[in-house]
Amino acid sequence: MEALIEKTKTTYSIHNKHKEPLKLIPYIGCKAGFKHVFDELIDEKVEKIEIYDVFGGGGAFSFYMCDRFGSEKVNYNDNNKTVVNLISHLQKNPMELFDGYQNHYYNSIDNDDYFYLIREKNIEKEIEGAVNFLFLCKNAFSGKIRFNKKGRFNTPKRKGSRCPKIEWNHLKSLSQTIKYMTITNEDYQYFNRVKNSFIYLDPPYFNNTNGHYNGVLSLQEFNSFMRKIENDNCVMLSEQNNPEIFNLSSKYKVFDILLKRSLQYATKKSSCEIIACNY
Repeated sequence: MEALIEKTKTTYSIHNKHKEPLKLIPYIGCKAGFKHVFDELIDEKVEKIEIYDVFGGGGAFSFYMCDRFGSEKVNYNDNNKTVVNLISHLQKNPMELFDGYQNHYYNSIDNDDYFYLIREKNIEKEIEGAVNFLFLCKNAFSGKIRFNKKGRFNTPKRKGSRCPKIEWNHLKSLSQTIKYMTITNEDYQYFNRVKNSFIYLDPPYFNNTNGHYNGVLSLQEFNSFMRKIENDNCVMLSEQNNPEIFNLSSKYKVFDILLKRSLQYATKKSSCEIIACNY
């Protein structure tokens, strides 16, 4: 590198909130509480270009962008078909999703084994899978959304608590927010030819090998991907590691993010992330 990236003096703090209007499920690295950060770091000119959330996960960033700029130019993607199926049915079938969850809510009362019965059922396909997965996410231990090497959800049940309710108005509002959003289930490399767009990258955190992600990326391949897209697009990267591992150019500015909560794979009272922008 000919020049060092600029490490800003600005630090943003993220606090836990029990209810976030633009959040569907808990998810590793969930960005539902980042609204004030994105408000400052994402310029209004983004409204005129395509927006890609390449590692969409639980959808919080895509939901935010749809809410702020409209859903017509927002593209949500994730390589996990189970999560994509849920987001798709939130968009298309919110009432069926709500009704199915309500059935789970009542069936799970005073039934300690119900969670594990549902965990063995379809969670990947159609509305049935979306309903089952939503129930598991809402009742998983410590809010962890975790899959094993075979892609099966393997988080245990949250202990000593009752199934939480879901509000229909909240589900309906989220569905309306993402009404025209494009939803895809592709590998991130699929987007290496995107140009003249805003690309948000929140990949599975590197140097984390404890099985909380359903795939571990090659750092070398990811850096190569960034080199292909960064000259023709506005790129925002969210990560937990030192930004130097990404070989970022001097075009990037790096902002520290202090989270008043633990990352889901390490129990701490606080944790740190970074956001890097090339614009």
